[in-house]
Amino acid sequence: MNIREIAQRAGVSSATVSRVLNNSGYVKSETRQKVMEVVKAYDYVPNEIARSLSIQDSFSIGVIIPDIENEFFSKVINGVNEVAEKYHYNLIFWGTNETLAKEHRCLDLVKRRWVKGVLIAPISDSDDVTRQQLLALEKSGVPVVLIDRDVKGARFDGVFVDNQQGACDGVTELIRAGHQRIAVITGPDTSKPGKGRYQGYVQAMEENGLAIRPEYVACGDFKIAKAYACTKRLMELPEPPTAIFTSNNLSTLGCLKYLTEKKLKLGRDVSLMGFDDIETLKMIDYRISVVERDAKQQGMEAMKLLEECFESGGQNRQRGKRVTVPYQVILRGSEQLKTVTKNNLT
Repeated sequence: MNIREIAQRAGVSSATVSRVLNNSGYVKSETRQKVMEVVKAYDYVPNEIARSLSIQDSFSIGVIIPDIENEFFSKVINGVNEVAEKYHYNLIFWGTNETLAKEHRCLDLVKRRWVKGVLIAPISDSDDVTRQQLLALEKSGVPVVLIDRDVKGARFDGVFVDNQQGACDGVTELIRAGHQRIAVITGPDTSKPGKGRYQGYVQAMEENGLAIRPEYVACGDFKIAKAYACTKRLMELPEPPTAIFTSNNLSTLGCLKYLTEKKLKLGRDVSLMGFDDIETLKMIDYRISVVERDAKQQGMEAMKLLEECFESGGQNRQRGKRVTVPYQVILRGSEQLKTVTKNNLT
């Protein structure tokens, strides 16, 4: 069964059937009903590729993310999908595993697939190859929207959070709890979140007159294994920190893995503040204080920006629109340390 056969059985033109199936253009209600009766009777399912070719459009959105195992990006995808479903788009996912070479290959694959638009959380904000690949996509008529991470030297739409101020507020809460020896497990300094959250740590320490000790700055990569190694180094220092700020949820998990193995308890041996919440820990009532933002909302806002590009057809719409989602600091007690008071630091 194809569109021509449906048209013959319904006694209408193929163009009319196409308008009914694509919900585009005016069709009389009785004609629409006649066509849909034939469609239902023969259980017709449109061929999406043929459908795209027939109306010179694609119904696929490319989504490129750095870590499919990261809960944050799972929530982002949920948000993207919720909006995409309203417009009947298909999502094609690529994972880069925080590897630039793989990101470049993914973007090469995007060019070979007929996609309507691209959503991407780029690994680095200063990688020239990725920037040129994204600019080439836009030049070819495929709009690009950034999620959470930026690209220097290009005006792409994007959805972000204020990483620096969020981290600053989180570390400030550790200081308010009485800590002075505060360590940080950073993210990669090639990404906007990694740099912003470290800058927020520095800002909080400087605003409160606290020295930044080089040995308390542990260079992480947003991964569990590296955060585990960072925590081990920090806690084995002659004078270990009394609190640790972790720059993302996987870094928090790596930190907790080490602390658990060594039977070090939050609130007794060390305090903790993380960036991004962890649903699994909430389910088992493991109370970690965090700087939290709505990842699902970020995904929804990104897909909405992409749809705006489609609706404008690239006309009369200035690119480079930025949406910032709010964050909040959620205190659950892990920022406290019973042996630490503001007047008696240990």
